[in-house]
Amino acid sequence: MNYIDITMRSVHDWSNPEKAREFLEILVAEDDIFVPEKYDNREPERFVFDAKDLTKPIEIWTAHTAFLLLKRRKPFYSCLMIEWVYREHGRFNRITGSVDERYFKTMDHITQFLSFVRHIYLWGPMVHGYICHTNDWNAKNYFGVPTRVASGKMVSTGGLDLQEGLPGIYWANFFGPLYVNFFGREKFLTAPAYHKEELPDGGLLLLTAPSPLDYGRPEVRALEEAIMNHLGRDAFFEKAYPEKVCRVPQFTFEQASLGRPIEVVAYDPVLKVIPDPLRFIQEAPSLAEALVRRYKGKLDYSPESLKQVDDFILRKSYRHPHPWERETDRQLVRELTAYFGEVLCRQLQGEWTVLQGSGGDPHPAVVFTVGGVKQDAWPFARVIKLWVERVRADGLAIHYMLLQSGEWSRLEQHLKYLNKR
Repeated sequence: MNYIDITMRSVHDWSNPEKAREFLEILVAEDDIFVPEKYDNREPERFVFDAKDLTKPIEIWTAHTAFLLLKRRKPFYSCLMIEWVYREHGRFNRITGSVDERYFKTMDHITQFLSFVRHIYLWGPMVHGYICHTNDWNAKNYFGVPTRVASGKMVSTGGLDLQEGLPGIYWANFFGPLYVNFFGREKFLTAPAYHKEELPDGGLLLLTAPSPLDYGRPEVRALEEAIMNHLGRDAFFEKAYPEKVCRVPQFTFEQASLGRPIEVVAYDPVLKVIPDPLRFIQEAPSLAEALVRRYKGKLDYSPESLKQVDDFILRKSYRHPHPWERETDRQLVRELTAYFGEVLCRQLQGEWTVLQGSGGDPHPAVVFTVGGVKQDAWPFARVIKLWVERVRADGLAIHYMLLQSGEWSRLEQHLKYLNKR
């Protein structure tokens, strides 16, 4: 089955009940393809959706959660995920969704769908958004193997972060007022497009074809290239040039419920989870064994086993996005941290130690030597990063590969050199 995907991003607060009700009412009124059968803040979804009573979904929305998942299976599969994780982490609020491509066989459905997305764009209000075929996204953004991008990260997919550049041009492209000012309104008004539309908030919508199913036609590909050339390719991620540094606007995020700009500050929950790191490193072998028992002995401290651990973390993260809040999750994070550290100790002849983090808090760490170069690894930080950000390319398995090859050490040295310049 193939899908048409939607992604919309905003820097504005969505956490209050009024915002929740507005969104759900748009969902019900505009296009029934997204009216869910079930919903929840985790998978599998537990609650049956009743369009006449929105009390429960609003309750979930406004609770201390980070996601709302909406799914239906008939007559066409569709899902939406609303995320407002930047409450704590200074990242974009985001709506992502997928619809069975068979829904888009008629122009009436395409018109309905665009009407729905226009309303969601204004509701956000969104800074940027796009609609595209999954195959189109993969062709333009999926590397397939860990690849270094401009930020220095090793990732399997590019164009995921607006703070590193626009992801590309697709079938439908929503540019909020921030981008209109960034490129210049005249640039947009003179841009080539199949359809161009000024939006009520001052943003613009550019379409490249009548239907999102037309993405493979040569004339559509040529139009996409022409739009990027016209606006300026230096603002767009390009798969062929993964380390290209893109020109980006300045984003200002709102604080939840206060509606005013905040400074983005990284949160390090290490003291909540591991208040005594010296004791932790003494107990690390037994904590790692506790994780092995959870897996009924299927983990064997091999590098390959870290892929299973990554899968486990990603599954858990959807249900409990803040693992430092409940003791059961804190215990699990301790076991995961210990297991990753023990893999490093056993595979790279490393040793546990305690080092001071960038925020001044002590972290359990592993020191080892690769190619004659002494290195250190921070298992807790890596587990939390994967859990919170959910980017598989930042997972434990890939990080181990970088550490073992010496690539991580070379990257750190390069960054230190750049910072000194």
